[in-house]
Amino acid sequence: MRRSRGQIFILSSLYWLVARGVVFFFIFSLLLFLLYLLGNFQEFLDSTQIFLIKLLKISLLAEVFLGILYILLVFILRRQRRYYLKLIFCSLSVVISYLLLLAFSFLSAWFQL
Repeated sequence: MRRSRGQIFILSSLYWLVARGVVFFFIFSLLLFLLYLLGNFQEFLDSTQIFLIKLLKISLLAEVFLGILYILLVFILRRQRRYYLKLIFCSLSVVISYLLLLAFSFLSAWFQL
């Protein structure tokens, strides 16, 4: 199947954007998680903790969706031969983010936020 130059350009641009989005949201989620943990020890206000949990859930959800999209784009563009390590790290970040998302969803339900 032959693709036009415009279609390849759009997919390559989307690949570039999604790859950077995955890294951004993973680092942002880790920073929010660390800030939440620090807030537990520093006794942040409850409203601040709830705000951090909501931000963290949105960030983790964006990380999971962008990570899955990145993995799909790698296979659509057939770039998996050169990028095994990136694919492994992305898969690992998606799994970690999904587990954190489940944990914070459970935490939100437990505290009825």
